[in-house]
Amino acid sequence: MERKGVSTYISVLLLIVVVIAGGILIYGYTMGWFGRLGGEGDLGILSIDESSANTTYIKAYIRNVGSTSVTLDAVYVEGNAVADASVFVEGVDLATPTSIAQGEVVIVEIANTGVSGTTYEVKLVASDNTQVVFSVKVS
Repeated sequence: MERKGVSTYISVLLLIVVVIAGGILIYGYTMGWFGRLGGEGDLGILSIDESSANTTYIKAYIRNVGSTSVTLDAVYVEGNAVADASVFVEGVDLATPTSIAQGEVVIVEIANTGVSGTTYEVKLVASDNTQVVFSVKVS
């Protein structure tokens, strides 16, 4: 019985394809890992110190614990974007960019017509895509 195997040319092509695919995977991993070393800067890190809500507004104390300042860009309540004119950072609406310096705590107030006893998920997004999500129950 005569056995036939894979042609030498096909096996070489398969090896080349495997090596190229491996190289693409390694390149993608290293660019994700080392990509920020090119001078893009550090991301901010936001944390929630305290939050509360009533039927008129949601109020949160936001602390920047990152290594760079951040500027809030968008606010979402239950996945729905909130208009800039309805969000206030230290009394200034979100339409006016307000930077949160490293280590600074700011008060963010969001106009809300919430129902008493309901819990809402709030997401704050900065211009560099720094995000913080928290839940607050309307009292």
